[in-house]
Amino acid sequence: MENLFRVPQKIIVLGLLFFFFSCSQDEMIDNDSLKTSSESLSNSEITSRKDHIVFKGPEVEIGNGIVRSWFKVGKDEMPLEIGIVMTPGALTGLPDTGGSGATIVLPLHLKATQLTPFKHIGLNWNPHGHPPPGIFDAQHFDIHFYMISNEERLAIPNYSPTTHPLFNNLPSTDYRPLGYISPNGPGEGQMGKHWVPVSIFQPGFFFTKIMIYGSFNGKFIFVEPMVTLDYLLSNPDSRGNPYSQPQYFEKAGYYPTEYNVYYDSKTGNTNITLSKFAPGGPPTQASL
Repeated sequence: MENLFRVPQKIIVLGLLFFFFSCSQDEMIDNDSLKTSSESLSNSEITSRKDHIVFKGPEVEIGNGIVRSWFKVGKDEMPLEIGIVMTPGALTGLPDTGGSGATIVLPLHLKATQLTPFKHIGLNWNPHGHPPPGIFDAQHFDIHFYMISNEERLAIPNYSPTTHPLFNNLPSTDYRPLGYISPNGPGEGQMGKHWVPVSIFQPGFFFTKIMIYGSFNGKFIFVEPMVTLDYLLSNPDSRGNPYSQPQYFEKAGYYPTEYNVYYDSKTGNTNITLSKFAPGGPPTQASL
């Protein structure tokens, strides 16, 4: 006989998501955390190859190593890949106190901001994971690829009854990625409101890496690969992971459709990137 007192799964999901993603608002801006580690990446800001050019952001210290942003573009100025590279030491000596770590701002090279929708990257270390419990408990990094400036991000207010309408002014359906949900609940100041794939609530889900979206006041403002520390330490080679795309985007341009987490055996460094850019934008007159 059916249990009449069973709580509907949808309510459980929304209840868990109500407490989703607690991240510190403390900021470690790039100029305050530039490299002092003994480890080093290439000092060259631009590396040119036969068929592409790599543009690099400044080196920033984390743990016992360093991290920086980078952007690969074809000689035809077609964006190819954008992301971060972490030295081996960046995965050691990480703090183990408190909740989610401070946001480390990784500036992008000007070329990346001109040819992609992204304006900067925010890196967060979560030594004890974050809600929902039992899903994202593992130590992991959040890598936010923001489509707004750092100044605009910092202006996002803390969640309160007064700011509730801003966080819960959700993008219209055609601008939402298929298979993602976000509850009518709180968001994070200086960050936004998170959207998760419904697949995380399926039996057997085990968190190693996943793609998250984020919105604020009616617009999506970031995409966010989340990757566990254990997975990064396993020398991964996971490339070409597709993630759900909306039908339309706010601005015309090229948008990534895959994410990658891979170890470079030659350097010992680990990369977390977005790739396989495709054109996207608002609806045209013909599509209306």
